[in-house]
Amino acid sequence: MAASPAQMAQLGQLLTQTTSGNTQSMQAATEQLRAAEAQPGFGLILLEMLRGASVDAGVRQAGAIYFKNYIRRHWSAEGAAAVISPADRQAIKQHLLSLMLQAPKTVQVMLAAALEEISVVDYPEEWQSLLPEIVQHLKTSQDMTVLKGTMETANTVFTKFRAQARSNQLLKEVKYTCQGFQETHLTIFKGAVQRILGGLPPDQLVLHFELVLATVGVFYSLNVVDLPEFFEDNRQPYFEGFLGLLKFHSDAVAGTGDKPGLLEQVKGAICECFALYTDKYQEEFAPFLLPCVKDVWELLVGVDQQEKNDQLVAKGIQFLSSAASTHWPQSPFEDPNVLSGICEKVVFPNIVLRDSDVEMFEDNPLEYVRRDMESADQETRRRSAMDLVKAMGKLNEAKVTEILVGYVKALMGQAGQSAPEQAERFKDACIYLCIAMAVKGQTQRDGVTVTNPNVNIGDFFTSLVISELTSANPVTNRSVLRASCLKFITVFRNQLPREQIGAILPAICKHIAVECPVVHTYAAICIEKLLSVRDKNAQGQSAPRYDPAAMRPSLLQVVDPILQTIASGKGIPMNEYLMRTVARIFGFLKQHGAEAGLATLRPLSQILLAMSDNPSNPVFNHNLFEAIASIVKVCVPMQPDAVEAVLLPVFGQILERNVVDFLPYTFQILGLLLDATPSVKPLYQALFERLLTDQLWRAQANVPGLVRLLRAYFSKHTSFAELLRSHMEAILMRFQFILCNRKTEASAMDLLNSMYMHLPIEFYQQHFKTLITVVLSRLQSSKSPKLQRDFVISCSLFMHRSPSNLLPQAMNEIQAGLLLNILGSVWMTVLKMSLKLDERKVCTLGLAKLMALDEVKQNPQLLNSCCVSLVALLNLLPATGKVEEEGSDDDAPLADMGAGLEFEVSFSKLRNTDLPGAQSGLAPDVPDLHAAAKAVLKPNFGPAVMQLAQANAELQPLANFCSDDDAARFSITELPGLLAPAAAVAGPTLRGGAEAGGRPEPATAGGVQYSKEQLYVRLWGKVLSAWRPEFCAQLTWDHALVRSRVSLS
Repeated sequence: MAASPAQMAQLGQLLTQTTSGNTQSMQAATEQLRAAEAQPGFGLILLEMLRGASVDAGVRQAGAIYFKNYIRRHWSAEGAAAVISPADRQAIKQHLLSLMLQAPKTVQVMLAAALEEISVVDYPEEWQSLLPEIVQHLKTSQDMTVLKGTMETANTVFTKFRAQARSNQLLKEVKYTCQGFQETHLTIFKGAVQRILGGLPPDQLVLHFELVLATVGVFYSLNVVDLPEFFEDNRQPYFEGFLGLLKFHSDAVAGTGDKPGLLEQVKGAICECFALYTDKYQEEFAPFLLPCVKDVWELLVGVDQQEKNDQLVAKGIQFLSSAASTHWPQSPFEDPNVLSGICEKVVFPNIVLRDSDVEMFEDNPLEYVRRDMESADQETRRRSAMDLVKAMGKLNEAKVTEILVGYVKALMGQAGQSAPEQAERFKDACIYLCIAMAVKGQTQRDGVTVTNPNVNIGDFFTSLVISELTSANPVTNRSVLRASCLKFITVFRNQLPREQIGAILPAICKHIAVECPVVHTYAAICIEKLLSVRDKNAQGQSAPRYDPAAMRPSLLQVVDPILQTIASGKGIPMNEYLMRTVARIFGFLKQHGAEAGLATLRPLSQILLAMSDNPSNPVFNHNLFEAIASIVKVCVPMQPDAVEAVLLPVFGQILERNVVDFLPYTFQILGLLLDATPSVKPLYQALFERLLTDQLWRAQANVPGLVRLLRAYFSKHTSFAELLRSHMEAILMRFQFILCNRKTEASAMDLLNSMYMHLPIEFYQQHFKTLITVVLSRLQSSKSPKLQRDFVISCSLFMHRSPSNLLPQAMNEIQAGLLLNILGSVWMTVLKMSLKLDERKVCTLGLAKLMALDEVKQNPQLLNSCCVSLVALLNLLPATGKVEEEGSDDDAPLADMGAGLEFEVSFSKLRNTDLPGAQSGLAPDVPDLHAAAKAVLKPNFGPAVMQLAQANAELQPLANFCSDDDAARFSITELPGLLAPAAAVAGPTLRGGAEAGGRPEPATAGGVQYSKEQLYVRLWGKVLSAWRPEFCAQLTWDHALVRSRVSLS
């Protein structure tokens, strides 16, 4: 890992420039460093510089941050896109842990993050030396600093087990880790706890608590997937140690003020372990339940109201919540006195606002909103107390509700006799107690779905919420209570009647102009959530509950006050919630907001330009672009020139100044504008070559936006024919580059699909064989089910859109028999996966074309498998196939757009970057899958499928589908279930006929004798006639039974 002094000096100088504060200097240094990354040994030189004690501390820290970002950008890249060579990878892994343990704290944190990134990809299969190295340090070192750092590293590496879905591979990795680490872990834990409880000087106590904190974290990570045998056998020493630590106290490790110390962190982590065992391993935890509940209860009652204890209290309450909602042979929560004591001593004290909470409400409104309304990562006492109420109510709903209703009545009585400030807090607590009691089930997207029938939400809404929001008092009064009332409406938006919401909407909108940041933010959130409420209509389809035309006047009145608040920086700077409401309003109003939307674009573009100087809030940036996109989507089809006149100059500046945070969004909206414009502006011609520059594609956040914009160029290929033809090789090089990185390979397949959908085959036919070879090579090296799925969908799309022989010919030229091999090993597997409707369309039609090939027809086993897959794709059986719902993007929750310490931009797709009815799906040319499939299958495969169905009953539905008579595809045994809804419509008619002495159908008609089965079919024909006459007219019910060859039991 040797580097020359000249290399070290140059690297140090560049890193110094990246933190100079001079924009041009920083950008130039970053470009040079990015260019140097491709040189062999770059990462090793960085590590060598970090090792040097003589290097300036600021340079070392900048180098550590750059190294972490370098690893994050390149470690997951494979094949042609790989920047870090295998030799460099091995050397980095060989030296990283030892270097990290020796580094100062600021550098150690960055190296630990880099190590975590590598371990997520490589551990354990590609980094088998890591675990033995960790164990060796823990067994041999006498230095507490090294022991602590090593255990923290183990905690960092093993944390990945917490986020992964259970699988055989994950269980294998956990087993390997446990077998290599478990005994050392227990030895370290027992020794550290023994020394802590035995008494240590303050400096040693701090180191030991840091070691124990990491050790408890490892315990959680190794137990989170399944209960390893070793940990089950050694529950006693672990839980004895946990309980001993819960009772321990020392000011040397306790927090002060609002910052939790190591003592609070360790006790909170222990409560998390208790909750884990309560949730997953009840039988093994049962012997420890009572002492754990007792000690945690005493801990919660004993801690004071200081903010340093908030996380500990929240985690302790979470454990009690988990225990209270679980059936136990001997449960302490069945005693009414225990429930009453918990409500009195745990719930009530933690649900009433403290002075520090009110201070946060006034002085740090953003943090208050995130903790209260958005359920931020940091748990709060209030939210944990509310969760405890729900948990206790799970098994003792009536009793807990009775106790708390009594508390609510008592609080309302006290509020009438208390000073105004205290009365406001009591009423606020009542609202939150009501929410805690009433909510039994909810989702982030849909809100509350199940409520407690013992709580009358409507009465509470009428008696307290409406009266407060519509009172004659100034809206600036009782801000805390008004915010709580707005939250109540937000929470119960599904349960409150449309008429009541319509009546109170003007009062809600009035609170947008209130100066208090929390109040106007809660009002904005309330409006945004109300507009997302949807109900099922008569046809069973989801539709907005509220009428855009009726709500338009109230909604448009809040837009200008919101934009003025944002532009002036009042309240919460760059208020992401206000901007999200603007986006939702125009997404909801659609055409009803077109005229106002065009006028709103200009102030939005001015805000965008102002934010481009320092785009520091990624969530606000996302919502800002979402608001612009929601307006553009509606306005651009009608007035493309007016929209482009406002936005193109701003986007031009963003591109010219290379505002990296805004590029991913700019590319998406430019794609939308290009799709809609009737006349291509010069900017698009000038921009094209820059879109293919290597630097843009190396920033992973840019890739999906670039693909979206290229899709627009492809769809306008007649205007860009020369550009596209001359740059096709460069486009395919970018395709190969992003395909070789697992983080961008999905975007690579999107790019390929865009080519297949929008470009004539002549544009890329000469490269097609090479293209398929590249994809197959990646498929072979990746083994990713997601990539296999994307590959089959892409190939199916090509088969559907292009001449049928090109793909088979290319595959068989690459390797003889390759097509049949791919069909049997990959294709059939993918067709069993969950697929969206447009994916099923292209997969069905692509497979039908492949089945027409002689090599497939002459392979009976493969042909049979293809037919079985068609049964699933066409949904010919009620229980066949998993069909993904086509959800509405308008209601999707925002993704996590946050940037971490690396200050790297992450991509988040805008919801409104496709025109209404645009070709965003894979099969816009196939409105009816069954009709299209039948047009292909019936003339080519009818007899063949009938023959196969005689030997395989599984194919009978497909045989019915391909037969001459449309009625034949209906199985008579399915009719009662299929037509149950029709019976409600036609039943009265049929009953009326019987009451009049008539019969559903005579035994003979027109000289034809009918059997009972045929009469049954004709009777259901009557039912269908009443329900869907236009459909029934196409069917010959007299012969459906005979032709489908299905008998009735």
